[in-house]
Amino acid sequence: MAKIDVKTKVISLKPHLDYDAAEEMVESRKVKLFQTLLHKPKKSEIHLHSLTLHFEAILLLSGKYSVDFIRDASHTLSVDKNVQEVIINDEVFPVKKKKGVLSKLEPSFKNKVKIEMQERVMLENIDDISFDHHGKEMTLSYNDTLKLLDKHPKKSINEDKDSVRRPEITSDAVISKLISKLKKPAETGIKSSEEKIELKDLLEIYVPIFEARLIGPKKRIKILRIDAIRKKIL
Repeated sequence: MAKIDVKTKVISLKPHLDYDAAEEMVESRKVKLFQTLLHKPKKSEIHLHSLTLHFEAILLLSGKYSVDFIRDASHTLSVDKNVQEVIINDEVFPVKKKKGVLSKLEPSFKNKVKIEMQERVMLENIDDISFDHHGKEMTLSYNDTLKLLDKHPKKSINEDKDSVRRPEITSDAVISKLISKLKKPAETGIKSSEEKIELKDLLEIYVPIFEARLIGPKKRIKILRIDAIRKKIL
């Protein structure tokens, strides 16, 4: 299959949370972060070493796969008990008889004949795929995400000022993984096919994340992450 070119749409979201509010959330949660079954530290024992804002990439892609193909198939027909064979287009299919005690106890038992054939199938599959900036697959809906993006203010990323975490997975890898996912229902027993793949814009979304580095008792280090859009601790 020829390489499919996909346009990348880059979107950066503006934080709904400022530094002071993020710091308050860290203060309210830091004890629980270090708490164990045997020990609950005091707030004074936990020091906020740093609190930084990062913009982390999420990649989303959606597509449609249409295919017209021939596949091998087998179907079982039920026939009357006195039928010996089935003839279709001059081809003879013998009927398998059920033998044993049960056949005598069940006079209404239907005999079976298995017929090998080919089917022409027209299949259409629509699906999404999404990844975080590490390349780990997520479960985000393309269309639902687009609707949410319309409600959120955007910003331009300042490369000199903002901490940007770009995707570790390439756009070609995302495209390849989505195509494999789209084609999966049609992979078995295909003899010949005529296929078409349509892909939407690849969304490269930068989500603001506050990341707090905390140092607790015995110099243990914990990282607390806050989604600056939903104002939620991750």
